[in-house]
Amino acid sequence: MNRRLPCRTPAGIALALACLAPMSCGGSGDSDLHPVHGEVFFNGKPASGAAVHFHPVDEEEGSPAYATVQDDGSFRLSTRGTFDGAEAGDYRVTISWPKEERIEGELVYGPDQLGDRYRNPETSNLKFTVVAGENEVPRFDLKVE
Repeated sequence: MNRRLPCRTPAGIALALACLAPMSCGGSGDSDLHPVHGEVFFNGKPASGAAVHFHPVDEEEGSPAYATVQDDGSFRLSTRGTFDGAEAGDYRVTISWPKEERIEGELVYGPDQLGDRYRNPETSNLKFTVVAGENEVPRFDLKVE
């Protein structure tokens, strides 16, 4: 039998898209996220490639957010999707920056260039409070003694 399925007609396609729209990125589920951006520098230079993690102080209530530091030292947080921000609340911030090198064409990660000083949320001493609206994190100027 050669039947036309309703979802293949223009009206059926429009109905399917209308049903899926609330689930797409930017839907109502992301309204609790707020843009967060900042910079990470090490000894006065951008910490390009460093991993930044925001750990909610109240782990039961909040979701962690993460970012990768860009070549200019900047970062933008992501929680559920790319650069969608973070939930409002208090965070402990960790930063790790493994040394990368190519060995026989393969990328190999070495020790943390920050000496693991900022890797543990309990001991990094980096903190930030995300509020509703746009958030600019003061520059993290890291040093290892």
